Amino acid sequence: MEPPARLAIPTCAGCGAIRQFESCAGTCSERKLELVSGGEYDELTAAATACRGRIREFTAVVEELATSEPGPGELRAAYEALRQSARSVLRRFGPAARSAADDSPASAETVIVWRCPDCGGIDAPQPCIGVCIWRPVDWVVAGVYERERSRAVLDRGLERSLVGLLGRLAYATPREGEWERSWRALRSQAELAR
Repeated sequence: MEPPARLAIPTCAGCGAIRQFESCAGTCSERKLELVSGGEYDELTAAATACRGRIREFTAVVEELATSEPGPGELRAAYEALRQSARSVLRRFGPAARSAADDSPASAETVIVWRCPDCGGIDAPQPCIGVCIWRPVDWVVAGVYERERSRAVLDRGLERSLVGLLGRLAYATPREGEWERSWRALRSQAELAR
């Protein structure tokens, strides 16, 4: 029996022992299982969800840049309209995106427990300090945390790239006579970013 991705396991507040008693018909065949704090996993997923929300907003402007084909004489107006959209989205999310982009999700501290795949019993004994206060604590399988962290790292890279592209669109003004060239260069970058 595979362990669920998230477990609420009795944990001693004094020594940190983790124990969930179950009983096998025979002898338990315990296997090592690495867990991370459910709180750390929740923080990671909340930050990753916020990042993905910002990416959706940034992507909408990038998509418009990549697909727009202004007609003759409309290029400068289209450029300025997209520039305003880029400025708006960067003002709304830029500080959060910049601070999040500086903080790559870190690996979490893991706890090793021994789990029987037959009965589901879990044990991580610790030397008792004489203060036994057992309470359920949320734990997440370390592999689940690492998959989410890897995805979050990729998302942060995409977010940095989109912020850079939108920053160039929003705050760099082409020289006179260079609007079309600048538009084409930014559009090419937008097509790659999609």
